[in-house]
Amino acid sequence: MRWILHDLIIEGQSDDPRLRERWQASFASRPVSTSAPDIICVLNRVAEAPAPPSSAPQFRQGDLLEYYLEGDTVTAHFPRFGQLRLDLARGFTEGQLARAALETYGVLEDLIAIALSPHLRRRGLFLLHAFAAARAARAVLLVGDIGAGKTTTGMTLLNAGWKLLSNDSPILNGAEALSYPGLLAAYSDTLARFPVTAHLSTIPPPAEGRQKLTLAAETIWPEVWLERAPVAAILFPHIEPRAEHFLEPLRPPDALRMLLPHAIEQWDTAMIPAHLAGLSQLVQAAPAYRLRLAPDVSTLPNLLAALV
Repeated sequence: MRWILHDLIIEGQSDDPRLRERWQASFASRPVSTSAPDIICVLNRVAEAPAPPSSAPQFRQGDLLEYYLEGDTVTAHFPRFGQLRLDLARGFTEGQLARAALETYGVLEDLIAIALSPHLRRRGLFLLHAFAAARAARAVLLVGDIGAGKTTTGMTLLNAGWKLLSNDSPILNGAEALSYPGLLAAYSDTLARFPVTAHLSTIPPPAEGRQKLTLAAETIWPEVWLERAPVAAILFPHIEPRAEHFLEPLRPPDALRMLLPHAIEQWDTAMIPAHLAGLSQLVQAAPAYRLRLAPDVSTLPNLLAALV
């Protein structure tokens, strides 16, 4: 499987049909290629997650992820889900994924991004955890943790005719946002808000409990994808019990501080200076706001259109 991601060719390989199918569905918005790849990612299924390296990890993110560094080789170990081994000099990642990686919501897509992002950074492309949408070829970034209102706000914009750059991981090149593929994922109450997706809210989630449903944006809004756009505004949404939405301006240093947890991977010390320089350029070029969200989303498109 080879896709064109801006000026790069990404090759994906897997010995597991289900994994390949999920990967192809996630990257369906990208054009395919037969050219030689710039980055190769091989992800295969194993019965259980491999043991971690024998040395102590240099970086740890709670009990979810550990990083082991040895020169240009990086091992990302996920105790539940598997292990990735990245050769930064060759632009090559090889992963061994346990069954839970395919059966736990959102994990496979996150692992693919983790497998690719260090190689992309070394080619001047930096991923940001955000929803990115554009109107009149100017983009807004919706940045925040799970539950902040990014998806509901983003889908409101798409329903009003905005274009999609990424539902979860736009690529930043200075003050420009570039598209990154993926499926939309939303809870049933979010889908129920819009006539074009209301019928999907009645589909049972793939597992018990509160689970998001996934869909390809282009099946709901044809020709919704946009390749790139300058960033006109950075928004940090937060749902509040208020009567009306409110945009609270942020100073560039505060916006930069709030962006860092959604952008910087601390283990990748070689790339932090370039990453910080790009984020600094972004906050100087694009105004930032706290977006204090009221329950009624219908007025959001007009409010945010004024920013672009």
